[in-house]
Amino acid sequence: MRKKILVLDGHPDALSLCAKLAERYRAGALAAGFEVMSICVRDLQFDPILHAGYRQPQPLERDLILAQENIRACDHLVIVTPLWWAGLPGLFKGFIDRTFIRGFSHAFDPVKKVPEKLLLGRSATVIYTQGAPFFYSWLFVGDAFWKMLRKGVLEFSGFSPVRRICFSGIRPNQDHAVYAALLERAYQLGRTGK
Repeated sequence: MRKKILVLDGHPDALSLCAKLAERYRAGALAAGFEVMSICVRDLQFDPILHAGYRQPQPLERDLILAQENIRACDHLVIVTPLWWAGLPGLFKGFIDRTFIRGFSHAFDPVKKVPEKLLLGRSATVIYTQGAPFFYSWLFVGDAFWKMLRKGVLEFSGFSPVRRICFSGIRPNQDHAVYAALLERAYQLGRTGK
């Protein structure tokens, strides 16, 4: 049975480097013979705001239901996103808030009083871009983005292992050779299925 990979593009701009990285990863995975599904959060129709928090259920739009089905169906999840202000773009954060909900990603055992991971048996890779050098986010911001996404969302839901690929020091209108090298790396990552 072929490994099923879901590529989740969290950038709101279809012309972004992240969109191109997601497409190159996808192309590499397809060339290697993996079964590949894709979600571009910017193309989904949904309300990214939790209007009552988690106090009361908010009905899921059809696109979010389909996204949950694709996440359940995958063996490996690849998230491609920029790092903005030590966090996720607002639309992508709203997608996570609305999609990774109790009953889908986790449940709480009333006896043990601990969360039960409902997405076990899947691995994940997070490919992200940032303008600052890698050490800056790690040293001065405490790697807040990575802790939230890895520990607070993916591992909390059962994904393991969870790895990251950080493309740091990215600048708008960067040298074409730099972008070409990043896109080639994404393609080769796709070929490995990791």
